[in-house]
Amino acid sequence: MKRLGRPGTAAEKRAERAIGNMPIIDANRALYELSAFPVASPSYHAVESTTFNIALGGNGASLLLRLANDEVAELVDDEVAFVAAQRLHGLGLSPAPVARAPAERAVLFSRLGDGWRTAKIDDLMQGAAVVRLVDMQKTIAAGEPLGRSWSVFDGIDRLWPLVATSSAVLPGDVDWMLAWMTSIREAISAAGVELKPAHGDPQCSNVMLGLNDAMMLVDFDMAGDIDPYYQLGVQMNELYLFESQMKPLLEMHDGQFSEKAFSRCRLYAAADDLYWALRSLLQDVRSPLQGVEFLKYASWRFLRCRMLLGHPSFEERVRSL
Repeated sequence: MKRLGRPGTAAEKRAERAIGNMPIIDANRALYELSAFPVASPSYHAVESTTFNIALGGNGASLLLRLANDEVAELVDDEVAFVAAQRLHGLGLSPAPVARAPAERAVLFSRLGDGWRTAKIDDLMQGAAVVRLVDMQKTIAAGEPLGRSWSVFDGIDRLWPLVATSSAVLPGDVDWMLAWMTSIREAISAAGVELKPAHGDPQCSNVMLGLNDAMMLVDFDMAGDIDPYYQLGVQMNELYLFESQMKPLLEMHDGQFSEKAFSRCRLYAAADDLYWALRSLLQDVRSPLQGVEFLKYASWRFLRCRMLLGHPSFEERVRSL
């Protein structure tokens, strides 16, 4: 760990400015170090933020400073993300947000101690863990709105002009995928949408596991008022290969299985793959991070989107919604 005053990188300069703007930290005693290294593939982890462990004096690190990276700043509502962090902590589902430095897009959290680690897909595929994760999402959805209505289709609409006008190399069938989004959006809208507060990004790198089956959520950039079946469909798509494995999650969530609700989840899964493929392409163009495989991650998400859209049963799911 290092003391303030000799930043070696642009991120460290931002971290020191943020620490200086947080009265809760005695800058003369503070020590800091990088907490997580960015990896885009296979898990999209620590690539849209930079985190530092913070220690006060000779004690071990007790705080975590998160700096939101600027490459996708226009896609994130920092105010809502902070409100979500406070809300989820109040429910006992996330670490405590301690302070905020808006100018640096920085939030200070209580650091999870020894015994906590980032979840892997294999962890969350297990019965007890996936039940817990679905229950957490239902608890969040039962609360008051967060104040940011969002759909993956709105997200694609926002992303597409940014990517299309950049130097990103797009797949030859991207127009075909975009055309499908129109059909999917219209089908879901016609069936009706009820928005609920949600964490919004349940991928395994945003789930922390502790001792005695403890679980918490981190990273609130995607939080908002969202169709719950979007989040559930994303979770199904990340954890399982086969629809027979996915269907029990819907029963956990709704208390019963419905083919229409499952179809909605699968339609959202295709849209989410396209959304994150485009977002990763934008990162590939904009991010200063070297050696991070944004393009590889985008290619995988395009491939999975393409496979789902091209499945013989997919059009029937759209028509029957």
